[in-house]
Amino acid sequence: MSREAFLQREIDLGTFPGACWAVGTAEGIEEQGALGHAVTVPFRLPASTTTIYDCASITKPLVTGMLVLQLVAEGRISLEDEYRGYTYRELLTHTTGLRSWLPTYWYESPLAAIEQYGPERPRGGEPVYSDLNFILLYYALTDLLGDYVQAARTRIFEPLGLRDAFFHPTASLLPRIAATEWGQRFEPVLAQRLSSPPATHPRALRQGLMWGDTNDGNSFHGGGTLGNAGLFATARDVFRIAQGFVRGVLVPLELVREATRAHAGGRGLGWQLGGPGMSPASFGHNGFTGTSVWVEGGRIYVLLTNRVHPCAAPVAMGRVRGEFVRRG
Repeated sequence: MSREAFLQREIDLGTFPGACWAVGTAEGIEEQGALGHAVTVPFRLPASTTTIYDCASITKPLVTGMLVLQLVAEGRISLEDEYRGYTYRELLTHTTGLRSWLPTYWYESPLAAIEQYGPERPRGGEPVYSDLNFILLYYALTDLLGDYVQAARTRIFEPLGLRDAFFHPTASLLPRIAATEWGQRFEPVLAQRLSSPPATHPRALRQGLMWGDTNDGNSFHGGGTLGNAGLFATARDVFRIAQGFVRGVLVPLELVREATRAHAGGRGLGWQLGGPGMSPASFGHNGFTGTSVWVEGGRIYVLLTNRVHPCAAPVAMGRVRGEFVRRG
């Protein structure tokens, strides 16, 4: 079964409404396509290769981690330097001991909330994936570079000539954007499972269709991004960021190799190692909305879906991502 036929089968099964993909090598895209719908309710819009997706957590390595590595390459920081009591290495490898998630929009200051309520385990232990690490990196980058979004634009998007990768998409782009959840329903359920203190600055939950604003609540209430999510892009432009990374265009090749080796468990510097159904040498990242970018054996695999539209039902995206890579 071809990659396209496999994805069409998953769409027919209801795994996700639509998908866009780009596959190739450091030399360029060899295969790309789109299937299904970018929006299904309240009306239907088909997906195309120009559809823009809420990239969710692949923002972490593609933008936040990339900016940190650039500063390391420039000698402005080292991996052992600390920000708010944690080294950049610990933040990038998820070994800070911070809890996996916290609704920072419940509190007056996200930074203060993380410092007060985030620590859960000793520093330096086994990696535990946490959005809070990259929110702290966002604040560190803001201190070092000023405007995070502007830094992403001038240091990553513009050097690569990207036109369809950005934060804060304008309303005029809505016809090209894949919608995500109808109402902010998943995060309140997640919050109920936490032993968190009472909210001090609660914000109203979103009730309508999330379409053109980031699905992640912390990034949305943080103004569009807090470094953990917020990137919107086409599959082609996600591919080109990954391509720019592996070719040493965005950071030196020596640092590319350093970032994609095991530092702690299955973690590199901003990257996860050993993707679903892939070799331990593979590296990449997944996003909650149904996005992923993986590199294995010199090949780059980008799959963008809106699997949370119109609701964030549990689906076996790990299986889908592994099969996507294996299909030819």
